Amino acid sequence: MSKHALDQINMAPAYLEREWQVTIQTPVGGVDAVLDALCKVLPLKQGAYDSCAYVRGKGSQRFRALYGSHAGNEGTVQTTDAAEIVISIPIDEEMLNKVFETTFAVHVNEEPTIHVVELWGCRSKYLDDKDNPNRYWNRPDSKQIHGKAMPMSEK
Repeated sequence: MSKHALDQINMAPAYLEREWQVTIQTPVGGVDAVLDALCKVLPLKQGAYDSCAYVRGKGSQRFRALYGSHAGNEGTVQTTDAAEIVISIPIDEEMLNKVFETTFAVHVNEEPTIHVVELWGCRSKYLDDKDNPNRYWNRPDSKQIHGKAMPMSEK
């Protein structure tokens, strides 16, 4: 892998790490199945956290089935409510293959839309700032900001 200027940047609170970002488009009803399956086969780590993913809000997919597809030439354009799952993985072919194999196994679409880009992700140096009043654990509104927590057994 060639060197890039971003590989050398060293900031006080963080550093940059080269990775692949994978974006998977799926009908809204398929988000949980894809995420659950990916979390079973990949750690989806971001620093000292795992099961990390981002789901972009509601959009829509548009397509027309042609000859050669399972649906055949339907002659209509279909639209469905859709979302995008965004994950980051190390630059590792084996992990990328797991993403594709798992997605194709559980995705509701015959031809899932998947994009892969190389980028640099920010990783915390985990500064000693546990008393920072802005951290969610120090805020009275932490439940609203940090969201719903559920045991791993529920997923």
